[in-house]
Amino acid sequence: MRNLFLSLAFVLSSFLNAQTIQEADISIPILVYDNSGNPNSSRLLYCGIDSLATDSIDTFLGKYWLYCPWDLPGFETDCIPYDHFEAVLDPPIEPDPLSFIFGTWKDFRQGVIPYSGIKTYKIACLVYEAATAVYISWDFPEGVSGVIQDGLNGLIFTYQLPVSGSFTHPALIQLGNLGFNLILTFQNVIPAELISFNAIPQNNSVNLNWQTATETNNQGFAIERKQVFSQQSSAGNEEWNAIGFVSGNGTTFEPQSYSFVDENLISGKYKYRLKQIDYDGTFTYSNEIEVEISPGEFALEQNYPNPFNPSTSIYYSIGSKQLVQLKVYDVLGNEIATLVNEEKPSGMYNVQFTMTNLPAGRQGFSSGVYFYKLQAGELVQTKKMILLK
Repeated sequence: MRNLFLSLAFVLSSFLNAQTIQEADISIPILVYDNSGNPNSSRLLYCGIDSLATDSIDTFLGKYWLYCPWDLPGFETDCIPYDHFEAVLDPPIEPDPLSFIFGTWKDFRQGVIPYSGIKTYKIACLVYEAATAVYISWDFPEGVSGVIQDGLNGLIFTYQLPVSGSFTHPALIQLGNLGFNLILTFQNVIPAELISFNAIPQNNSVNLNWQTATETNNQGFAIERKQVFSQQSSAGNEEWNAIGFVSGNGTTFEPQSYSFVDENLISGKYKYRLKQIDYDGTFTYSNEIEVEISPGEFALEQNYPNPFNPSTSIYYSIGSKQLVQLKVYDVLGNEIATLVNEEKPSGMYNVQFTMTNLPAGRQGFSSGVYFYKLQAGELVQTKKMILLK
């Protein structure tokens, strides 16, 4: 018995041919080849899940029968000679033996996304005479695990496939035989396959970046944040809050990149997560990542919004423990309000200034230019803001 070598390379992107009308919800390409050295000794197969798939031929998914009328003159070019490479997926239904049907290059099973369950895909192949070994290698996407099951000398053996690795198949596989079973277990496989999610702090902001390998019916991502430590406030430390939304790309098998900037943060530790939402309302959370906003140097930021009416936010930072004063003046230099007048530890701070909350006798200011001045020890900085009624 010859030792043949078969390789299964599982990747996340789809390579369905151009004639495909609809792509499957979950498509796992499988590269099958032998070690004969022949440049034609490879074939891409596709197994996976689709909500509209059946156990028969789904032509709209690019699935079709392979024919080989062996004994009919004039059809030799359609036949597969024995000294040839071929690989097919045997669908679960039994074809008519008189139709010379052997299988397809695509086999999608019915399932609703997100999908959990076990599906069996039968693989058969014919290799070149020069082939002497069979290799199987894989790299499963998240949520998918596999088992190879086959018969050898009357015995059934089962090989559990880890997340990634390689396996040498010991048996001769011939086209038209069942070959071996590839049993895939799907555990809540989600349409957006997240392959990276990171957070980069920059001054008092956090840049969030993430990338997906595939998406199916992806409406978008809600960005959620939880403050886990702050020198200024403990309110809301245990609660997740939605801080933004980024639209998804519906259904795509091409890698997609996304970003979001969380601005005007005070010093402390924060956790972030993504809530991926489908068009039907189902959702799945990503992993959580933590980032820390470190105290910066002495700085006074431009107020926001500006112009304002009646409220605006003023952000500032100090690099060490200092007596801090933050005051507001009109264009004549008259003091309007003292917003901060106390000793503060190093860190970033946010102060809300509202014209309507000024003490009695200091309200009713007209539209125009005003100044706010920050002083921490010997360091002083002043900026202007505009009240627009």
